[in-house]
Amino acid sequence: MRTRDIGLGLTLLLAAVVVPASGQEIQVSNVLVKILDELEVPAPESGSVVEMAVREGARVAEGDLLARIDDGQARSALARAQVELAIAKAKVAGDVTVRSAERALETAQSELRRAEDARSRLREVITEAELERLRLASDQARLTVEKARHELQLAALTQELKQVELEFAAQQVERRQVKAPFAGVVVQIHKPRGSWAEPGDKLLRLVRLDRLRVEGLLDARHLRPNLQGQPVTLAVELPGAKAAQFRGQLVFVSPEIDPFNKQVRVLADIDNPRLVLQPGLRGVLTLSGQGQPATK
Repeated sequence: MRTRDIGLGLTLLLAAVVVPASGQEIQVSNVLVKILDELEVPAPESGSVVEMAVREGARVAEGDLLARIDDGQARSALARAQVELAIAKAKVAGDVTVRSAERALETAQSELRRAEDARSRLREVITEAELERLRLASDQARLTVEKARHELQLAALTQELKQVELEFAAQQVERRQVKAPFAGVVVQIHKPRGSWAEPGDKLLRLVRLDRLRVEGLLDARHLRPNLQGQPVTLAVELPGAKAAQFRGQLVFVSPEIDPFNKQVRVLADIDNPRLVLQPGLRGVLTLSGQGQPATK
């Protein structure tokens, strides 16, 4: 037997596909369990690692604190922004200047109206100079009101600016809180507490175990339309335990057929809520076999 024939025979044996009639279950043996999501969690900012909140082997939920970069200056900036915003709000709320100016305008206008009325009846009672003085006082009071209202508008804009500065300062503090992007297990710490980190430096490695991926080979003769998305079951022998089954979904059927072994690559995502299934294990994947036979 030629070497190529031996190799082809071994490949077919590893992929060992048993395919009953259309609509029945399809079993793909020797599938490999792999990690679906993993991440080398980077440092978002430069600074000393003042806290490493986890250790190797720790299980974390999405959003849990993993590490903290020195945030002393960021917190000081946040406190300053909070005080400045409080001052700006107080200026907006304190409209005494506007109300006082409006009251002064009302008084000046009232005095001007009385003077004009008196002069219309008895010209010698109110001199023209006195009338001009009252008109000037009324105009000045009106300008004072406009100025007070303008300053109040500027105070409102300043308050908006201080709100933006506060949000930015809060973001700078938050950026130094390194949190888990997904639920998983910490498998390696790269930067222990006290280490210096630059943006992009690897802090730790996180892998997701509650959902894993299975990869196998399916004989192209037994392809069915609409296989992708069908439910699957993975049977595997756990280390030191009896056989176990896990449910999942077929998420990918390759459109390419290998010209040598006539097989296609398939991927399935498997739920692992108790975290007992481990990457690197091999098992048997059972497909529901739903769908129509391939068109000839």
